[in-house]
Amino acid sequence: MRQRYFFATDNGMLIWDVDSMLKAIENHPRDFELRLVDTDVLARENQEAFVNETYAMETDLEKPCVLAEIAGGHYLLLDGNHRLRKAVREKLSCMICYCLKEEQHQKYIENYRPKEYERVMAGY
Repeated sequence: MRQRYFFATDNGMLIWDVDSMLKAIENHPRDFELRLVDTDVLARENQEAFVNETYAMETDLEKPCVLAEIAGGHYLLLDGNHRLRKAVREKLSCMICYCLKEEQHQKYIENYRPKEYERVMAGY
């Protein structure tokens, strides 16, 4: 089963092909910015994910999460919800994340169309 990330607003929905994105990061890690990100901010902006608590506590926090930069300097957590849950529970102040700029992550949106992307994000 392919890993995908669904993001919906009142203006529509976007779907990222996370598997392809992770493969690109694995093959060319230097093409993507690694950054320490405040765990509290990340948790506050990405509250809606449902995670398996048991699995979350078994995850490897050394594996970077993947964030997609969207309007206003906000980030969507495309990969790493279980790691985020573990980091919050362990009261870690920050996590290491790949932070993808819009032009980097947009190529992994299924059937990407610029106007549709702008319309969906305007509803955020």
